[in-house]
Amino acid sequence: MTARRVAVGLLVAIAGIGSIFWAPLFALLLTLVAIVGSVEFAALAKRAGAGLSLPVALGGCTAYMALAFFQQMYRYEHGLLAMIIVGAIVLGLATGFDHFGARVGWTVVATLYLGKLLSYLVVLRQLPNGERIVLWTVVIVVLTDTVGMAVGLRYGRAKLWAQLSPAKTWEGAIAAFAVACGVGTITGTSLLVGVPWGFALAFSAIVSLAAQLGDLVESAFKRDARVKDSGEFLGEHGGMLDRFDSYVLVGAAAYVTLLWSGHL
Repeated sequence: MTARRVAVGLLVAIAGIGSIFWAPLFALLLTLVAIVGSVEFAALAKRAGAGLSLPVALGGCTAYMALAFFQQMYRYEHGLLAMIIVGAIVLGLATGFDHFGARVGWTVVATLYLGKLLSYLVVLRQLPNGERIVLWTVVIVVLTDTVGMAVGLRYGRAKLWAQLSPAKTWEGAIAAFAVACGVGTITGTSLLVGVPWGFALAFSAIVSLAAQLGDLVESAFKRDARVKDSGEFLGEHGGMLDRFDSYVLVGAAAYVTLLWSGHL
């Protein structure tokens, strides 16, 4: 844990949390995450022996963020999804027949993984009380990541999934979940959000689990490509995907929880 690593981590955290208070900047930050993440994802796909059509992924991710920000997802998403699939097929054919199916699949997955899923955070921010909801969500994710790493490094013994993520331990995962649920529930029932404690607990639990699952999913992509980090964009923190993997599934999980519970 070097001083440079801590400094970069603090700068990323300040930029991320600060952007929540101005919706356009928050959307731009997530667009940057999706764009850089797509480039890293293309490198992972290439190392996995397939590759992907990067123009489709970049265009699709940017379009998803724009639709989410301007609250037009319900009107244009079906057309966008069709364009992504057709674009992946056409560019896949243009680059040859070797691994055609894999390249089309990686292209569509990359676009939905980084465009569609991350866009839910923008959708949440555009809600009338979106600033508070997103801040609450980020607090839960930060606690999940921080406590999981700290407890895992200090007390971790039992590997959570050794073949997938050797550094993750059950001790760290359970401690992260417990702390995130406790603080998340207190935050949710406070004046910041103001929801009943039962919903606050359920929301915190779902978001914390989604954050941990998101981390494991990104690890699976890296194991498939046989690399330790997705890139070097953030120096000692690795690539953009390495830093923001916990957030990829969180937006969708938070949105669905709010929707199905009648809080939207």
